[in-house]
Amino acid sequence: MRGNRSVRGRGNIGCLLWLIVVVAVGHVLWKVVPVKIKTSAFYDVMQEQASFGSIKSEGAIQYEILRRAEELKIPVTKENFKIVRSREAVTVEAHYEIPIEFFGGLYKYVWKFDPVVSRPTFAV
Repeated sequence: MRGNRSVRGRGNIGCLLWLIVVVAVGHVLWKVVPVKIKTSAFYDVMQEQASFGSIKSEGAIQYEILRRAEELKIPVTKENFKIVRSREAVTVEAHYEIPIEFFGGLYKYVWKFDPVVSRPTFAV
């Protein structure tokens, strides 16, 4: 009985600190993972369209890539997008930034993307 009197119900502060860390990491992942998924899908579209460079015109490639960027809500426009066609390859470049706000606007990070895809041109 004597041992029970000294127990006051205090908890360790370590558990609370770990809970705060887990919540912070979860919030960061909640914001970053969708952006990474969208940019990866956009990169796949760039690869696919560059592969069709031997049978599609530059205008058709540009239209498809910009249409898909609009669907994914990626800020790519004609000004920051370029297609270069040579005898050997088709190169597609896009340069854009996506701002990410963390913790209700307390911290803002601007993620810069510069994907470049080059695919060989095959005679059809």
